[in-house]
Amino acid sequence: MVFTDNLHMLDIARIYLIEDDRTILHFLEETLKLRPHWRLVGHSDTFAHARVMAPLSNADVFLVDLGLPDGRGEDMLRTLAVTKPDAELLVFTVFGDESRLIHALQCGATGYVLKGCSSQELVDAIEQIREGGAPISPLLARMLLKQFRAPDPFGAPDASGSPVEWPELSDRESEVLKLVAQGYVNKEIAIRLGIGPATVSTHIKNLYKKLSVHTRVQVVRVAQERGLI
Repeated sequence: MVFTDNLHMLDIARIYLIEDDRTILHFLEETLKLRPHWRLVGHSDTFAHARVMAPLSNADVFLVDLGLPDGRGEDMLRTLAVTKPDAELLVFTVFGDESRLIHALQCGATGYVLKGCSSQELVDAIEQIREGGAPISPLLARMLLKQFRAPDPFGAPDASGSPVEWPELSDRESEVLKLVAQGYVNKEIAIRLGIGPATVSTHIKNLYKKLSVHTRVQVVRVAQERGLI
């Protein structure tokens, strides 16, 4: 029998930091002590260095600052979205305005965390993003909710009086959803369905988009309320 905790311990995260502030580098090094099986596989302190070296790394998570001394982090996100399509791009910045958040997401970011968070909060964000989530600092998430207030997601009519239509789930997405609801992690789901962990992650990301949620807990709750599980 394989225990979930053991699976997590075997799940090595390879992280690349694009950041010119040395204090953030030290903060990340201290943070990684919470997850000894994670590795910092690269660091760039300029846009020019990152443009050459980051795509050559084997990182699966990039932490990207938006305020680089010789370029814009958003342009780096665009580059990585093309050169490292299977990697996760987590913005780690001081910029807390919604315009920068929205632009970063449009450029390919899959998460957005503000500097000043605790080590545990950063660890949680990295774990969430690797499991198909889209971590966003709570303050920014509330700002987005206010700006993009959607119609009632559970079948209530929108402003025109028409019922809200939800995207259909594929058979495989439905299978993944049921296993998520039963508490299985990505590796366990992959074994049960005979597919790769990366494919599971893709299906979970699609579920998040289709159900307009950001976490596994939310996807299960919304699925239950819609009668999908």
